[in-house]
Amino acid sequence: MSITGLYVSRLDALPKIFTELQRLNYTVVGYKVVNNVLRLDRLNTFEEVATGVEDVQNPGRYYLIPGNFHRHGPDSPKNFLYPPRLPLFEVSPEWGVVVKDYSKDLRLAFFGIKSCDLTSIKVLDRVVSDVDETYVSIRGNSVIVVENCTQPGNTCFCNTMGAGPRARDSFDIAYTRLGSKLVVEAGSDLGLKIINRLAVEPIDDSTYSEFESVMTKAALKARANFETENLPELLELRLESNAYKEVVKRCLGCANCNLVCPTCFCFDVLDVLRIDGSAERVRVWDGCLNYTYAQVAGGHFRPDLWARYRHFILHKFTYWIKQFGTFGCVGCGRCITWCPAGIDIRDSLLRVLKGGVI
Repeated sequence: MSITGLYVSRLDALPKIFTELQRLNYTVVGYKVVNNVLRLDRLNTFEEVATGVEDVQNPGRYYLIPGNFHRHGPDSPKNFLYPPRLPLFEVSPEWGVVVKDYSKDLRLAFFGIKSCDLTSIKVLDRVVSDVDETYVSIRGNSVIVVENCTQPGNTCFCNTMGAGPRARDSFDIAYTRLGSKLVVEAGSDLGLKIINRLAVEPIDDSTYSEFESVMTKAALKARANFETENLPELLELRLESNAYKEVVKRCLGCANCNLVCPTCFCFDVLDVLRIDGSAERVRVWDGCLNYTYAQVAGGHFRPDLWARYRHFILHKFTYWIKQFGTFGCVGCGRCITWCPAGIDIRDSLLRVLKGGVI
């Protein structure tokens, strides 16, 4: 939660926040344009931050146009907190074992991520903090500067999932761009320390009214065509719905939805053998849409694609509630945008809830 309330500064406060994070020896991670896509990457200077672009997202489509507000690309904070390829240990030709220690490697500052991705970090905190020492090490050295989302995209439904578009807690600094103004608030002592270095003043009535109006409009746009009340129970009651079989007539089983999802945490462990006699054991992302995911020594417990897609849906919206007390979906819309077949998870849920007809 905010510990300062809302203050007003100017847009030139953003590079000052960036510089202050670097001064405190944080590696700043934010969105920059790479090959006409917003990529979450390490930033050396504030000039690398994506500006003057807007991402247009629709089912199966993504492109950038000139604009003054961007949302996100295929990457999420998970790429850094729970890396897609994580070396666990190495074995030398002489059978010596070296375990990788990540406890002091990274001091990350996520800069300008949106509330949906902040919520995804909170979800991962519940899921993996008790079982993943690497995650705990990296997460414990991280700082979050979140930008409230004033212009949700066509695939966004964070408000339905309680994940945005305004950040309410678990941030160090939250800011909102209103024309030439910057509304800021601190959520931690570190955030307060940084804001104290800026030229700020208490928010005035006019700016506050504008802020509330903008955030209200954004919240109305970032809604899906379903409600979450009793959703887990309703989905379980429709476990045998034919809607799943209808939806996957378009599904390629490529697991893109798993890979771009900011909360999917499934993995496989591989041994990489080298010609010099050494070896490396690595953890790599895996996903429940992959055919081999459910293939075990005794056979295959989910061979049909429709069953794998059903599991993906039920895990996000039903099982996760039972396991962790929260939904596994934050409404970021990545699984919709980056699905090559343009399958919209919002429509899939509605099909199931309405008996296969929409």
